[in-house]
Amino acid sequence: MDDQKKKSNKTTTEPWPMDELQHDFEKIIREASEEGNKFTEKQIERLASKTVKSAGRLYYRSLIESAPPMLEERRKQQAGFELRNLRRWRKAFDLLETIWVCCEEMGNAFNGHHRRQAVQEQDYVFEAMTYLHAKALLVTSEIICLLKGGFADGALTRWRTLYENNVIATLIRQEGQELALRYVAHSRVQAWLRAEAEPDNATDEDAELQEQAEFAILTFGEEMKFRHGWASKFVGSKKPTFKDIAAKCGHEAHGGVYEYASQHIHFNHRMFDELLATCESDHNVLLVGPSNSGMVGPLTVTAISILEATSLLLLHKPNLDRLALLDSVWRMANRMNKLAGGLEKRTVEAAKKRRQFVS
Repeated sequence: MDDQKKKSNKTTTEPWPMDELQHDFEKIIREASEEGNKFTEKQIERLASKTVKSAGRLYYRSLIESAPPMLEERRKQQAGFELRNLRRWRKAFDLLETIWVCCEEMGNAFNGHHRRQAVQEQDYVFEAMTYLHAKALLVTSEIICLLKGGFADGALTRWRTLYENNVIATLIRQEGQELALRYVAHSRVQAWLRAEAEPDNATDEDAELQEQAEFAILTFGEEMKFRHGWASKFVGSKKPTFKDIAAKCGHEAHGGVYEYASQHIHFNHRMFDELLATCESDHNVLLVGPSNSGMVGPLTVTAISILEATSLLLLHKPNLDRLALLDSVWRMANRMNKLAGGLEKRTVEAAKKRRQFVS
């Protein structure tokens, strides 16, 4: 509905404006030739190179000088867009942020209450789950920023990370302490491999890191060097993939929303109407900026996924209070699709009425 920056697919016969220098250069070469001063091919190449560098310096100075007012105007436009976007989706944005705050507070309280006991008992599931929950909160914060900024497709791409995070948490909760220990130890192995690849950036902590990594490899095998090697024993593959991990705990790594979100990461060609942000456009556009369309899907799956992450954490040590709190927030999450869908429908109908009135 409100696409701040888009390019039309229509072709035009008008001259492309970035050709003045080219025209002037060709004119000079042509006039010199007409006067009997013909240039060789190498002379023309050298002259063209000098022209480009000289003009480039002038353009650079001009662009740097004109940048402040240009950026001020663009930021005003973006601020105006974000106000309109918030006006359209405020209730859904408020609900998602409320869910996030509830999940953060529950996770923070759970970690604070059980941290000392978990350390004493060497509870590696607790360690892994609190890390994964923190990561889920961080990714959800990024999604909220993208949605408010008008980037529904970018938000859905970040949701893919949130989904993968939850799949890993599900498998760890399912398999228990040994897998959790492998997962935690795997981070040290990967950190050591990165440090080895950049010897010029060596630090005093690298010796300790190497010792930890070598112990993990000696204990759990060479497969710990691979990306998902921590899961190898449990999925029956030396080089497990995310698909293997998902299958082991009954999740999908293909099809549906996950596959759609995955497509946005890669640079394959997609039709203009396959983007969430252009789903309400009635003509072809090449979208290059924010849009207030396509928010329903990302809002819905994000609300569900952040609560799934919180449930996986709290169910490690459940009690009636935690179950009741989770139940209350699940009620919020289950409202999201209907709420956001209703906002979308009402605002589309209102926009149509305004256009009919104007015409």
